[in-house]
This record gives sequence, structure tokens and C-alpha cells, in this order.
Amino acid sequence: MKILITSISFALLGAFSTAPALAQTPTSGTKVAVISQELSLAKSKVGLYVADQLNALDKEIDTEFEPELAPLRTQAQQLNAEISALSPETLRTRTDLQRRGQEIRQKLAILGDWKQRQMEATRQQALTPALKAYEAAVNAVIKEGNIQILLPGEATLFRTSTVDVTEAVVSKIDAALTTTPVNRVRVPRVAPQQQQGQAPGR
Repeated sequence: MKILITSISFALLGAFSTAPALAQTPTSGTKVAVISQELSLAKSKVGLYVADQLNALDKEIDTEFEPELAPLRTQAQQLNAEISALSPETLRTRTDLQRRGQEIRQKLAILGDWKQRQMEATRQQALTPALKAYEAAVNAVIKEGNIQILLPGEATLFRTSTVDVTEAVVSKIDAALTTTPVNRVRVPRVAPQQQQGQAPGR
């Protein structure tokens, strides 16, 4: 059972924004095109490879966390059983149960945040070469197509396939890069900003 484990979605690749897409305006002769960066990275061979490696890392971290998660799940089940046996009036007086629940939630939140930060740091490091390949591919497509305006596909309400250069960019990325190292980035259990916020002596 996974608890507070954030799945990796390549929709997040959109955070690394770059160029849009292009089309032809008949009146002015300006060549405009459209591109989806998210699809370009997600459909590219290197993007698919990184996604597979991150999925494997996701399972690896889950396995590492299981010795800590298992007892927390047991504690949560026991607490829920105790709570369900009490009346609402009695429950309001049982501050000890509320405190136990808060402690369990805090421990789960720390594990979930720790995993998420490891996954994000690993993803960013792994995608650096892919983003460089993407930028080079976009620049090449712009030059070859004599594109003057490039718009983001996500912000375009309508476009025809003739103005969408996503597939052309994917082809160029694939020609330049198919795999890249995906090395796990280990981060502190508690984020630095959280450590700074703790009282001295803790």
C-alpha cells in the first residue's frame, strides 16, 4: 500500500518551458507554427527512457520505506478501531487519540515529502540533457521551416496538423539522444528549510 507517494507524471515536464508552435498567416505571409513541449519530451525516446527509470526508482523507494510504513499502517488501523468504538462525545475528550493520529500523519508526511524530493531532484538532473536536445531540435526546426512565430500548443485553441511541428521536433530529439543517465539523487530526510525552522537543540 502506498502512502503519500507522488506518482511521476511527464505532464510535469511542462515546468521546463521553452518555445511554442507555428502556422502560416495568408494575409501577411508570416509563418507561424505550434509545438507541445510536454508531448515532445514525453514521446521522445529519451523521455520514455527517463520515465521508465523513474518508475523503477519509485518502486525502489517504496521498498526501502516499507519497514517504516508497515508499523505506521498498523498503528493507524488500531487507532481507527479505537475511534470507531467511541461515541462522538467521548471522542472529543480523548486528546490522546487526537495526538496519536497527528503523530502518525506527521511521520507519513515526512516520508512522503522525502520520497517526492528525491524523485524530483533525480528527474531534474536526468532531464537536463533531454532539455538541451529539445532546445536544439526546436531551433533546427525553426531554421529549416523558416518559422517566424512559434506558439505553445497548450495555449492554442485550434490548429491543423500542417502547423504542428511537435513530431518534427521529436524526430530530431530521437536522432540526437535516446538514453541518458538516471542516477538517484539522495536528499536529506528533512528539507533544509524545515531544519532551519526547528527550535535550537532539537
